[in-house]
Amino acid sequence: MRLKNITLTFLLSLALTAVVFAQSGQDQAKADKADAKSAPKLVVDNTKFEFGKVKEGEEISHVFKIKNEGTAELVIANVSPACGCTASDFTKTLAPGQEGIVKLSVKTTGMNGWTERYADVISNDTTQPNLKLWVKMDVQKADAQAVKN
Repeated sequence: MRLKNITLTFLLSLALTAVVFAQSGQDQAKADKADAKSAPKLVVDNTKFEFGKVKEGEEISHVFKIKNEGTAELVIANVSPACGCTASDFTKTLAPGQEGIVKLSVKTTGMNGWTERYADVISNDTTQPNLKLWVKMDVQKADAQAVKN
């Protein structure tokens, strides 16, 4: 009889432990799902801009409009141009629904013909932590005759 009571107590304890672990696993899954839903989302209408023809030596700029369509604050850690001829200015944080900008400026000195430059937008958007923005231009050398006049 005593062995039967000990076995029954052990089995009940084991069952209760299993229920507690299962519940904590469900609670963690719910928390993980809530965290996944609460995330920033970087959106840009167009990741490329084409200037067309520009004169060599000009500094040209384009402003990309960005938006946070997520449910958590978007943090842009950096906008990193791939070339020293390109500079950036950008909105650093965006609340959900807020709009901002990424401005890329390119110095065309020494360039000739079709050229493209890009910058990586590095953010806390886990679906696209490194978004590339491109600018393209057809750099025209100054006419030697026009320079003499």
